[in-house]
Amino acid sequence: MPEKQRYTLPTKAGDQRQLGELTGAACATLVAEIVERHAGPVVLIAPDMQNALRLHDEIRQFTDQMVMNLADWETLPYDSFSPHQEIISSRLSTLYQLPSMQRGVLIVPVNTLMQRVCPHSYLHGHALVMKKGQRLSRDALRAQLDSAGYRHVDQVMEHGEYATRGALLDLFPMGSEQPYRLDFFDDEIDSLRLFDADTQRTLEEVEAINLLPAHEFPTDKTAIELFRSQWRDTFEVKRDAEHIYQQVSKGTLPAGIEYWQPLFFSEPLPPLFSYFPANTLVVNTGSLETSAERFQADTLARFENRGVDPMRRFCRRKPFGYEWMSSFPSLNAGLASSLRPTICRKKPPIPISVSRNYQIWLSRRSKNRRWTRYVNSSNLSTAR
Repeated sequence: MPEKQRYTLPTKAGDQRQLGELTGAACATLVAEIVERHAGPVVLIAPDMQNALRLHDEIRQFTDQMVMNLADWETLPYDSFSPHQEIISSRLSTLYQLPSMQRGVLIVPVNTLMQRVCPHSYLHGHALVMKKGQRLSRDALRAQLDSAGYRHVDQVMEHGEYATRGALLDLFPMGSEQPYRLDFFDDEIDSLRLFDADTQRTLEEVEAINLLPAHEFPTDKTAIELFRSQWRDTFEVKRDAEHIYQQVSKGTLPAGIEYWQPLFFSEPLPPLFSYFPANTLVVNTGSLETSAERFQADTLARFENRGVDPMRRFCRRKPFGYEWMSSFPSLNAGLASSLRPTICRKKPPIPISVSRNYQIWLSRRSKNRRWTRYVNSSNLSTAR
Protein backbone atom coordinates (compact mmCIF):
# COMPACT_ATOMS: atom_id res chain seq x y z
CA MET A 1 0.00 0.00 0.00
CA PRO A 2 1.53 3.34 -0.97
CA GLU A 3 2.34 5.66 1.92
CA LYS A 4 1.50 8.81 -0.04
CA GLN A 5 -2.18 9.75 -0.16
CA ARG A 6 -3.62 10.16 -3.67
CA TYR A 7 -6.31 12.62 -2.69
CA THR A 8 -6.30 16.15 -1.29
CA LEU A 9 -8.50 17.68 1.37
CA PRO A 10 -10.59 20.81 0.70
CA THR A 11 -8.62 23.98 1.31
CA LYS A 12 -11.33 26.67 1.28
CA ALA A 13 -15.06 27.15 1.78
CA GLY A 14 -17.06 25.53 -1.01
CA ASP A 15 -14.46 22.93 -1.95
CA GLN A 16 -15.71 19.35 -2.25
CA ARG A 17 -14.07 15.96 -2.65
CA GLN A 18 -15.86 12.71 -3.43
CA LEU A 19 -14.09 9.66 -2.05
CA GLY A 20 -15.02 5.97 -2.27
CA GLU A 21 -16.06 3.26 -2.90
CA LEU A 22 -15.87 2.52 0.84
CA THR A 23 -17.26 -0.61 2.47
CA GLY A 24 -17.01 -2.14 5.92
CA ALA A 25 -14.51 -0.40 8.17
CA ALA A 26 -12.87 1.38 5.21
CA CYS A 27 -14.91 4.55 5.79
CA ALA A 28 -13.88 4.64 9.47
CA THR A 29 -10.23 4.18 8.54
CA LEU A 30 -10.44 6.94 5.93
CA VAL A 31 -12.09 9.33 8.38
CA ALA A 32 -9.41 8.54 10.97
CA GLU A 33 -6.79 9.39 8.36
CA ILE A 34 -8.57 12.66 7.52
CA VAL A 35 -8.69 13.51 11.23
CA GLU A 36 -4.93 12.92 11.48
CA ARG A 37 -4.20 15.07 8.42
CA HIS A 38 -6.59 17.98 8.93
CA ALA A 39 -5.33 20.81 11.17
CA GLY A 40 -8.72 21.38 12.76
CA PRO A 41 -11.92 19.64 13.86
CA VAL A 42 -13.82 17.21 11.63
CA VAL A 43 -17.61 16.74 11.73
CA LEU A 44 -18.82 13.40 10.40
CA ILE A 45 -22.54 13.32 9.52
CA ALA A 46 -24.08 9.84 9.73
CA PRO A 47 -27.47 8.77 8.32
CA ASP A 48 -28.74 7.57 11.72
CA MET A 49 -27.75 6.96 15.35
CA GLN A 50 -26.94 3.29 14.80
CA ASN A 51 -24.34 4.15 12.16
CA ALA A 52 -23.03 7.01 14.29
CA LEU A 53 -22.34 4.68 17.21
CA ARG A 54 -20.73 2.10 14.93
CA LEU A 55 -18.46 4.70 13.33
CA HIS A 56 -17.55 6.04 16.77
CA ASP A 57 -16.40 2.60 17.94
CA GLU A 58 -14.46 1.96 14.72
CA ILE A 59 -12.80 5.37 14.26
CA ARG A 60 -11.41 5.55 17.79
CA GLN A 61 -9.42 2.38 17.09
CA PHE A 62 -7.46 4.18 14.37
CA THR A 63 -6.68 7.61 15.78
CA ASP A 64 -5.33 9.14 18.97
CA GLN A 65 -7.36 12.31 18.39
CA MET A 66 -10.59 13.00 20.27
CA VAL A 67 -13.66 11.11 18.96
CA MET A 68 -17.01 12.41 20.23
CA ASN A 69 -20.69 11.71 19.61
CA LEU A 70 -23.55 14.15 19.96
CA ALA A 71 -26.24 11.92 21.38
CA ASP A 72 -29.78 11.99 20.01
CA TRP A 73 -32.59 12.64 22.49
CA GLU A 74 -33.98 9.20 21.62
CA THR A 75 -37.53 10.48 21.80
CA LEU A 76 -39.95 11.19 18.97
CA PRO A 77 -40.46 14.82 17.86
CA TYR A 78 -42.91 16.65 20.15
CA ASP A 79 -43.18 13.56 22.35
CA SER A 80 -44.67 13.62 25.85
CA PHE A 81 -41.54 11.93 27.22
CA SER A 82 -38.28 13.58 28.20
CA PRO A 83 -34.83 12.26 27.27
CA HIS A 84 -32.96 10.30 29.92
CA GLN A 85 -30.79 12.42 32.20
CA GLU A 86 -27.67 10.56 31.07
CA ILE A 87 -28.38 11.58 27.47
CA ILE A 88 -28.87 15.23 28.43
CA SER A 89 -25.64 15.08 30.44
CA SER A 90 -23.71 13.70 27.46
CA ARG A 91 -25.16 16.33 25.09
CA LEU A 92 -24.38 19.22 27.45
CA SER A 93 -20.80 18.02 27.88
CA THR A 94 -20.29 17.73 24.11
CA LEU A 95 -21.89 21.09 23.31
CA TYR A 96 -19.82 22.79 26.00
CA GLN A 97 -16.56 21.45 24.50
CA LEU A 98 -17.31 22.03 20.80
CA PRO A 99 -16.35 25.72 20.33
CA SER A 100 -12.89 25.10 21.84
CA MET A 101 -12.29 21.83 19.98
CA GLN A 102 -8.99 22.12 18.09
CA ARG A 103 -8.55 18.60 16.70
CA GLY A 104 -10.60 15.41 16.58
CA VAL A 105 -13.94 14.37 15.15
CA LEU A 106 -17.57 14.88 16.17
CA ILE A 107 -19.95 12.22 14.84
CA VAL A 108 -23.56 13.34 14.58
CA PRO A 109 -26.66 11.71 13.01
CA VAL A 110 -28.33 13.87 10.39
CA ASN A 111 -31.61 14.11 12.35
CA THR A 112 -29.69 15.36 15.41
CA LEU A 113 -27.92 17.90 13.20
CA MET A 114 -31.31 19.16 11.99
CA GLN A 115 -32.41 19.91 15.54
CA ARG A 116 -31.62 23.41 16.79
CA VAL A 117 -29.66 23.70 20.03
CA CYS A 118 -29.28 26.10 22.94
CA PRO A 119 -26.87 29.03 22.44
CA HIS A 120 -23.34 28.36 23.65
CA SER A 121 -23.53 31.64 25.54
CA TYR A 122 -26.14 29.98 27.77
CA LEU A 123 -23.87 27.02 28.60
CA HIS A 124 -20.82 29.23 29.11
CA GLY A 125 -22.73 31.73 31.24
CA HIS A 126 -24.33 29.10 33.47
CA ALA A 127 -21.25 26.92 34.05
CA LEU A 128 -19.78 27.01 37.55
CA VAL A 129 -16.31 25.89 38.65
CA MET A 130 -15.93 24.86 42.29
CA LYS A 131 -12.49 24.35 43.85
CA LYS A 132 -11.12 22.96 47.07
CA GLY A 133 -10.62 25.78 49.56
CA GLN A 134 -13.15 28.04 47.82
CA ARG A 135 -15.34 30.12 50.10
CA LEU A 136 -18.95 29.36 49.21
CA SER A 137 -22.07 29.44 51.33
CA ARG A 138 -23.97 26.14 51.32
CA ASP A 139 -27.25 28.02 51.16
CA ALA A 140 -26.00 30.05 48.19
CA LEU A 141 -24.85 26.85 46.45
CA ARG A 142 -28.23 25.20 47.01
CA ALA A 143 -29.96 28.26 45.56
CA GLN A 144 -27.67 28.12 42.51
CA LEU A 145 -28.36 24.41 42.04
CA ASP A 146 -32.11 24.95 42.27
CA SER A 147 -31.90 27.82 39.78
CA ALA A 148 -29.85 25.66 37.39
CA GLY A 149 -32.53 22.95 37.42
CA TYR A 150 -30.90 20.42 39.75
CA ARG A 151 -33.25 18.27 41.84
CA HIS A 152 -32.92 17.99 45.62
CA VAL A 153 -33.21 14.31 46.60
CA ASP A 154 -32.52 12.12 49.62
CA GLN A 155 -29.81 10.10 47.86
CA VAL A 156 -27.96 11.02 44.67
CA MET A 157 -28.28 8.33 41.99
CA GLU A 158 -28.28 10.05 38.58
CA HIS A 159 -27.22 13.19 36.75
CA GLY A 160 -28.83 16.46 37.80
CA GLU A 161 -29.40 15.52 41.45
CA TYR A 162 -27.99 16.78 44.74
CA ALA A 163 -28.48 15.83 48.40
CA THR A 164 -27.47 17.45 51.70
CA ARG A 165 -26.49 15.81 54.99
CA GLY A 166 -25.03 18.08 57.62
CA ALA A 167 -21.75 19.49 56.33
CA LEU A 168 -21.83 17.21 53.27
CA LEU A 169 -23.36 17.97 49.89
CA ASP A 170 -23.56 15.19 47.29
CA LEU A 171 -23.81 16.32 43.69
CA PHE A 172 -23.98 14.58 40.30
CA PRO A 173 -23.06 17.34 37.79
CA MET A 174 -24.27 17.16 34.20
CA GLY A 175 -21.39 16.13 31.95
CA SER A 176 -19.60 14.24 34.72
CA GLU A 177 -19.04 10.48 34.71
CA GLN A 178 -19.29 10.21 38.50
CA PRO A 179 -20.90 12.17 41.36
CA TYR A 180 -18.98 14.30 43.85
CA ARG A 181 -19.12 14.73 47.62
CA LEU A 182 -18.41 18.21 48.93
CA ASP A 183 -17.35 18.52 52.59
CA PHE A 184 -17.80 22.01 54.00
CA PHE A 185 -16.05 23.63 56.94
CA ASP A 186 -18.23 26.61 57.74
CA ASP A 187 -18.50 28.43 54.38
CA GLU A 188 -15.42 26.86 52.82
CA ILE A 189 -15.15 23.75 50.63
CA ASP A 190 -12.83 21.60 52.75
CA SER A 191 -12.65 18.66 50.30
CA LEU A 192 -14.00 17.46 46.95
CA ARG A 193 -14.20 13.70 46.43
CA LEU A 194 -15.65 11.34 43.88
CA PHE A 195 -18.05 8.70 45.17
CA ASP A 196 -19.81 5.62 43.84
CA ALA A 197 -23.52 6.23 43.24
CA ASP A 198 -24.36 2.55 43.82
CA THR A 199 -22.43 1.94 47.05
CA GLN A 200 -22.31 5.61 48.15
CA ARG A 201 -18.68 4.99 49.16
CA THR A 202 -16.20 7.85 48.82
CA LEU A 203 -13.41 7.47 46.27
CA GLU A 204 -10.39 9.65 45.41
CA GLU A 205 -10.09 13.36 46.08
CA VAL A 206 -10.12 15.99 43.31
CA GLU A 207 -9.13 19.65 43.25
CA ALA A 208 -12.02 21.14 41.24
CA ILE A 209 -15.25 20.29 39.42
CA ASN A 210 -17.09 21.93 36.53
CA LEU A 211 -20.84 22.30 37.02
CA LEU A 212 -23.03 22.57 33.92
CA PRO A 213 -26.76 23.46 34.00
CA ALA A 214 -29.19 20.58 34.43
CA HIS A 215 -31.11 21.28 31.21
CA GLU A 216 -30.47 22.55 27.70
CA PHE A 217 -32.56 25.61 28.58
CA PRO A 218 -32.68 27.97 31.59
CA THR A 219 -35.17 27.29 34.38
CA ASP A 220 -34.74 30.32 36.63
CA LYS A 221 -37.53 32.81 37.36
CA THR A 222 -36.55 35.08 34.47
CA ALA A 223 -36.67 32.18 31.99
CA ILE A 224 -40.04 31.00 33.29
CA GLU A 225 -41.50 34.49 32.93
CA LEU A 226 -40.13 34.63 29.38
CA PHE A 227 -41.70 31.24 28.64
CA ARG A 228 -45.08 32.48 29.94
CA SER A 229 -44.87 35.69 27.91
CA GLN A 230 -43.92 33.97 24.65
CA TRP A 231 -46.55 31.27 25.17
CA ARG A 232 -49.28 33.91 25.59
CA ASP A 233 -48.07 35.67 22.43
CA THR A 234 -48.24 32.47 20.40
CA PHE A 235 -50.61 29.94 21.93
CA GLU A 236 -53.91 29.73 23.72
CA VAL A 237 -53.66 29.63 27.52
CA LYS A 238 -55.56 26.72 29.06
CA ARG A 239 -56.86 26.78 32.64
CA ASP A 240 -56.36 23.05 33.16
CA ALA A 241 -53.79 22.41 35.92
CA GLU A 242 -52.13 19.71 33.81
CA HIS A 243 -51.59 22.03 30.88
CA ILE A 244 -47.95 22.76 30.02
CA TYR A 245 -48.36 26.50 30.59
CA GLN A 246 -49.82 26.03 34.06
CA GLN A 247 -47.19 23.49 35.10
CA VAL A 248 -44.26 25.63 34.00
CA SER A 249 -45.84 28.65 35.68
CA LYS A 250 -45.68 26.73 38.98
CA GLY A 251 -42.04 25.81 38.43
CA THR A 252 -42.75 22.23 37.37
CA LEU A 253 -41.19 20.93 34.16
CA PRO A 254 -43.57 18.42 32.53
CA ALA A 255 -42.32 15.45 30.53
CA GLY A 256 -41.46 16.45 26.98
CA ILE A 257 -40.73 20.08 27.87
CA GLU A 258 -37.51 19.87 25.83
CA TYR A 259 -39.50 20.35 22.62
CA TRP A 260 -40.70 23.69 23.94
CA GLN A 261 -37.25 24.99 24.85
CA PRO A 262 -37.31 27.79 22.19
CA LEU A 263 -39.81 29.57 24.45
CA PHE A 264 -37.22 29.81 27.26
CA PHE A 265 -34.90 31.96 25.12
CA SER A 266 -35.37 35.52 23.90
CA GLU A 267 -33.58 34.82 20.59
CA PRO A 268 -34.21 32.01 18.07
CA LEU A 269 -32.22 28.86 18.80
CA PRO A 270 -29.08 28.56 16.65
CA PRO A 271 -28.30 25.55 14.46
CA LEU A 272 -25.57 23.15 15.54
CA PHE A 273 -23.36 24.64 12.81
CA SER A 274 -22.94 27.74 14.99
CA TYR A 275 -20.89 25.67 17.46
CA PHE A 276 -18.29 24.57 14.92
CA PRO A 277 -14.94 26.39 14.81
CA ALA A 278 -14.10 28.22 11.57
CA ASN A 279 -11.67 25.60 10.25
CA THR A 280 -14.09 22.68 10.61
CA LEU A 281 -14.11 20.05 7.87
CA VAL A 282 -17.50 18.41 7.21
CA VAL A 283 -17.64 14.80 6.02
CA ASN A 284 -20.89 13.33 4.67
CA THR A 285 -21.22 9.55 4.54
CA GLY A 286 -23.85 9.43 1.78
CA SER A 287 -27.58 8.58 1.92
CA LEU A 288 -28.13 11.65 4.08
CA GLU A 289 -30.85 13.15 1.88
CA THR A 290 -33.07 10.08 2.24
CA SER A 291 -32.66 9.98 6.02
CA ALA A 292 -33.23 13.72 6.33
CA GLU A 293 -36.35 13.71 4.15
CA ARG A 294 -37.81 10.81 6.14
CA PHE A 295 -37.14 12.58 9.43
CA GLN A 296 -38.63 15.82 8.12
CA ALA A 297 -41.79 14.01 6.97
CA ASP A 298 -42.14 12.26 10.34
CA THR A 299 -41.64 15.53 12.21
CA LEU A 300 -44.27 17.34 10.14
CA ALA A 301 -46.73 14.48 10.62
CA ARG A 302 -46.25 14.43 14.39
CA PHE A 303 -46.57 18.21 14.47
CA GLU A 304 -49.95 18.00 12.75
CA ASN A 305 -51.13 15.08 14.90
CA ARG A 306 -50.25 16.91 18.12
CA GLY A 307 -52.66 19.64 17.11
CA VAL A 308 -55.59 17.53 18.28
CA ASP A 309 -54.21 17.23 21.83
CA PRO A 310 -55.79 20.06 23.88
CA MET A 311 -52.93 19.88 26.42
CA ARG A 312 -50.19 20.23 23.80
CA ARG A 313 -51.97 22.06 20.97
CA PHE A 314 -49.86 24.03 18.51
CA CYS A 315 -50.91 27.30 16.91
CA ARG A 316 -47.93 27.72 14.58
CA ARG A 317 -48.07 26.96 10.90
CA LYS A 318 -44.86 24.92 10.92
CA PRO A 319 -42.73 23.07 13.50
CA PHE A 320 -40.18 25.07 15.44
CA GLY A 321 -36.82 23.98 16.79
CA TYR A 322 -35.64 22.27 13.59
CA GLU A 323 -33.48 23.15 10.59
CA TRP A 324 -34.35 21.31 7.39
CA MET A 325 -31.70 19.80 5.13
CA SER A 326 -32.35 22.43 2.45
CA SER A 327 -30.90 25.05 4.82
CA PHE A 328 -27.57 23.30 5.31
CA PRO A 329 -25.69 24.88 2.36
CA SER A 330 -26.52 28.44 3.39
CA LEU A 331 -25.57 27.67 6.97
CA ASN A 332 -22.23 26.30 5.85
CA ALA A 333 -21.63 29.27 3.57
CA GLY A 334 -22.00 31.50 6.59
CA LEU A 335 -18.78 30.04 7.98
CA ALA A 336 -16.56 32.14 5.75
CA SER A 337 -13.33 30.29 6.41
CA SER A 338 -14.79 26.83 6.90
CA LEU A 339 -13.88 23.81 4.83
CA ARG A 340 -16.90 22.02 3.45
CA PRO A 341 -17.65 19.31 2.67
CA THR A 342 -15.71 16.13 1.98
CA ILE A 343 -18.26 13.59 0.76
CA CYS A 344 -17.71 9.83 0.98
CA ARG A 345 -19.77 8.45 -1.90
CA LYS A 346 -19.45 5.70 -4.48
CA LYS A 347 -16.53 6.57 -6.73
CA PRO A 348 -13.57 4.54 -8.01
CA PRO A 349 -11.73 3.02 -5.04
CA ILE A 350 -8.95 5.16 -3.60
CA PRO A 351 -5.79 4.01 -1.81
CA ILE A 352 -5.74 4.66 1.92
CA SER A 353 -2.48 5.00 3.80
CA VAL A 354 -2.96 2.76 6.82
CA SER A 355 0.53 2.61 8.29
CA ARG A 356 -0.15 5.02 11.20
CA ASN A 357 -3.73 3.81 11.58
CA TYR A 358 -2.46 0.24 11.73
CA GLN A 359 0.06 1.09 14.44
CA ILE A 360 -2.64 2.79 16.51
CA TRP A 361 -4.94 -0.19 15.97
CA LEU A 362 -2.21 -2.61 17.14
CA SER A 363 -1.72 -0.63 20.34
CA ARG A 364 -5.49 -0.65 20.94
CA ARG A 365 -5.71 -4.38 20.26
CA SER A 366 -2.88 -5.21 22.68
CA LYS A 367 -4.90 -3.51 25.41
CA ASN A 368 -8.23 -5.08 24.46
CA ARG A 369 -8.12 -8.66 23.21
CA ARG A 370 -11.87 -8.68 22.57
CA TRP A 371 -11.38 -6.36 19.58
CA THR A 372 -11.86 -8.53 16.46
CA ARG A 373 -11.53 -6.14 13.53
CA TYR A 374 -8.35 -6.39 11.51
CA VAL A 375 -6.50 -4.46 8.82
CA ASN A 376 -3.82 -5.61 6.38
CA SER A 377 -1.86 -3.90 3.63
CA SER A 378 -4.26 -4.72 0.82
CA ASN A 379 -7.76 -4.45 2.23
CA LEU A 380 -9.89 -3.41 5.18
CA SER A 381 -12.04 -6.20 6.57
CA THR A 382 -14.19 -7.17 9.50
CA ALA A 383 -13.93 -10.45 11.35
CA ARG A 384 -16.57 -11.87 13.62
